[in-house]
Amino acid sequence: MVKIKNIQFNNFRNFKNFKTSFDNKLNILFGDNGCGKTNILEGISLVAKGRGIRNSNISNLIKKKENNFLIKNSLEIQSNNYNIEIYSEKKNEKFKKIIKINDDLSKDSLDFLNQAISYLIFLPEMERLFQSSPSYRRNFLDRLIFSSRNDYNRLVNKYKKFLLERMKIMQVNNVDYVWLNNIEKEICSLGLEIYSLRNSQLNSLNNELNILKKYHKFQFNIELEIKDDFYNNNIDFESYLSNLKNLRSYDKQYGGTKIGPHRSDLFATINGEYEASILSTGQQKTVVLMILLAQCNYLVNNKNITPIFLFDEIGSHLDKYNRQILLDMINRFEIQFFLTGTDKNLFSFVSTNAQFYNITGL
Repeated sequence: MVKIKNIQFNNFRNFKNFKTSFDNKLNILFGDNGCGKTNILEGISLVAKGRGIRNSNISNLIKKKENNFLIKNSLEIQSNNYNIEIYSEKKNEKFKKIIKINDDLSKDSLDFLNQAISYLIFLPEMERLFQSSPSYRRNFLDRLIFSSRNDYNRLVNKYKKFLLERMKIMQVNNVDYVWLNNIEKEICSLGLEIYSLRNSQLNSLNNELNILKKYHKFQFNIELEIKDDFYNNNIDFESYLSNLKNLRSYDKQYGGTKIGPHRSDLFATINGEYEASILSTGQQKTVVLMILLAQCNYLVNNKNITPIFLFDEIGSHLDKYNRQILLDMINRFEIQFFLTGTDKNLFSFVSTNAQFYNITGL
């Protein structure tokens, strides 16, 4: 199990100096819009790989007119305490995020931290998940996979890099077909792996949702699926590669790559009848919370992973169905929660002990 015991900011976002301790179970941050609630969640999320819940450039994390930021955490991992330092460092005119674990910068220490920590995240824009862009839904699905496989983002980034490389090769006058063939083989191999992992993720979610029906009176029945004009379970490496080669002229003319997992979309069918895109904002929030509950159930019971929940502006559109799911998460799992909202009263339904933090004016 992983718990964040405390956090300290220096020159991070809107905070000059800020320090607080956290409860092992439920932490609720409330205050006016713009006071820094989301910034605290972002600082917590930076303990893991990547650039945090906003995916911001590292330079944007530094408080205005300052040179660098520093975040200090005390983490409890399997009953052992670790001191984590996260800071910005400028190299070759570019800022990088650096993480030290007990003053150790080694790859082994970083790998240990990445394997230990996992996040499940709710952001306000997820209330319109099924009305947003396909790329946003793909990112949502990929983030769920990342919560159980910390190497997954490396796979996706490598795939995207090869797509760009393929496009560059085809745009020159003298095409290096040997190199192009090798790049396309890499794209097919990585693409099939991404397809497989996404399908496996959706199968797990659908299975967990069916299991949870025994304990819940959910507002909906949900069936999740990937829609992709190219992919099906019969696509193998050779047919993928053949299609990719046949589309070279098309891709060169129109730019990009017509086929592959970067073209997939995530769909949710409600009660076997209609798509989730027609649901209201509050109802789409219900669907997202159901998915996060299912993913947490999968991580805890199948992967022995105890994620940390980061729920930003979760207080709005909390009808009885959303409150029920949120309370079930809190009561069902022995994990740590961080919830934000504009008003403390938004969380009056929480029956368990909670630590409240008024962020306004800090």
